Order: sequence, then structure tokens, then C-alpha cells
Amino acid sequence: MKGKLSKKEDAKIELPGVQLISIGNEIDLDVVLYLWRWYDIKIGFIGPGKAGVNLARYFLHHGLTVSGFLGRTMENTHEACRITHTKVYKNLSEIVQENDVLWITTPDDTIPAIDYEISRLNVKGKSICHASGSLPSTVLRLSKEAGATVYSIHPIYAFSHKAVDIEELQSVNFSVEGQFSSENEDVVLQILKRIGNAYFVRNLKTSAMYHLANVFVSNLTLALLEIGVSYFQEIGLTEEESIYAAMPLIKGNIRNIEEKGFLSSLTGPVPRGDWKTVERHLDVVREEDQEIYKELSLHLLKLARIKGDREKLNSYDKVEHCLKGLEE
Repeated sequence: MKGKLSKKEDAKIELPGVQLISIGNEIDLDVVLYLWRWYDIKIGFIGPGKAGVNLARYFLHHGLTVSGFLGRTMENTHEACRITHTKVYKNLSEIVQENDVLWITTPDDTIPAIDYEISRLNVKGKSICHASGSLPSTVLRLSKEAGATVYSIHPIYAFSHKAVDIEELQSVNFSVEGQFSSENEDVVLQILKRIGNAYFVRNLKTSAMYHLANVFVSNLTLALLEIGVSYFQEIGLTEEESIYAAMPLIKGNIRNIEEKGFLSSLTGPVPRGDWKTVERHLDVVREEDQEIYKELSLHLLKLARIKGDREKLNSYDKVEHCLKGLEE
């Protein structure tokens, strides 16, 4: 609908949480309908865990309407609703009926079963998202066949508790994949624009590789840091003392990567061509850690060679010989 509404006095409209809009003697109906659309859209969460609660808190902070949660256990559901001051849903039919957007934030292996149950209800015109990074939107195939639009919307963040700082959430990137209509009409894209976070659209076929990238930089990095900290503990520090000692080094490396990229952030014995230090490491590294030390050091050596310090080429060959000697 296009057109303008005129009145003799200054035109104005009030919506909850929005300042008065005054446009001389006219109100643009497109503006009115656009704003009203946001106050009419309701988002319901299936899954009252850490991801769901933090996303709900964040959406509410940005003025979106989150109606409530449905969960497997009432204890977790009540906690999520207490934190977000939203409704406790007791069955799937109720949350589907009362919401325009359903956000599934459950473990990956439960999503196909939820899709099946949702598809048996009236979901025509609904938008259904899951927050898994490893599964494509097609895992919601049955809901799509039943008339819903379906998406995979993954926040690139590790939610370790249900009260992540709102300012920190503002820096989170999202990846999106799914059944998009035009950018100005698609409800899910408009939600992402409303919260203001950066996002990118990924291909349906790249879901496994995309999630692998997340695992490398998050979960596997955690495992690697735990291995490093364990060597501090071997020389007598507690875990707490080890983490405290290592944290400035860890944060400094991350900051350097963010500011300068990988090649300009290379440090340590391998990029220096310090093969004698590498030999000393090989004398003390635990047998179960030898393979990971070798593989990561060889990758560092590859990056150092790409960077191209010709004066160190001979030293790089010696480093490689030391590392590959682990196989002998």
C-alpha cells in the first residue's frame, strides 16, 4: 500500500518505544506500515539454553518482540523465561500458533525431530530458523514443504553462559543461509538489520566446511591452549596461575592477527629459523603431543616461507629436517 495520510494539524503517530513521528501535515503510510510490522512480529524460541537465552536477551534489547520459550524440561524453560521476562510455552502447537518467527536453538541432533513435529502444524507463512552452524537449512525440509520459509542462522560465538554482556554481543557476526526473498521483504534479514550486527550469506553446500572453520578457531584452539597451559603446570604452576601467566601472550597474538593479519604476526623459533630451539623442544615434548607440535610447526614454517625472508631459507630447511625427524 502506498500513499499519504493528511490532517489539518501536524500528523503524528505513537508506537511503543518509538518517538513521535511528525512529517508536516502528512504521514507516509509506507513508514507507518513498516514500523507497525515490527511491533506485530513475534519471535518464539524452541530451546532455552545458552544460545537461545542470549539471543532472546539481545533481540529484546533492540526492541524486537520475543514472546517466550519452549523447552524439554520445565526447569530450564522457566529459568529462560525468568531471565527474559517472557512466556513459558508448554507445547509446540501454542508457540507455533502465537509466533511469526520460530528460532530453534537446540542440540543439532534434535532439529530433524522438531522439524517433523512443526511440519504437522499450520506453519504457512511462518519463518523458521535453526541456529546450528553445521546443518543446512534443508534439515527443516518438512516445514518448508508445509509452507514455512526456513533458514540456518548461526551466531559466530561461543556462548558459555546465559548472561553474555550485551555490548559483547554487538560485535558477534552471523552467517545466514536459507530461503530468502527480496532483502527488503525478508523477515529474517530485516531482523538482522534491526540488531545491526555484521552478517554474511553462505552457500547451502558449504555448511560442513563453514562449521569446521568455527571449530578450528574455537574448540580446537581451546584444546591447544589447554595443552600449552599443561606445560606451565608441569614446571609447578597451578592451572589458575598458568592461565594468568599465558593470557597476555594469548591476547597479544589475537590482537596482532586482528590488526595485522597472519603473516605479519608470525613470531617464535620456527619463523626465526631457530632450529636449535626446536631441537630442545623435541627433547621435552610429551610423546602424545609430538604429532600436533610437528604439524603446527610445519604449518608455521609454510607461512614463514610464504612471507619470504630469503636470508633464513637455509635455517628453514634445518627446522624442517628437525620436525620431520619426529617420523624417523
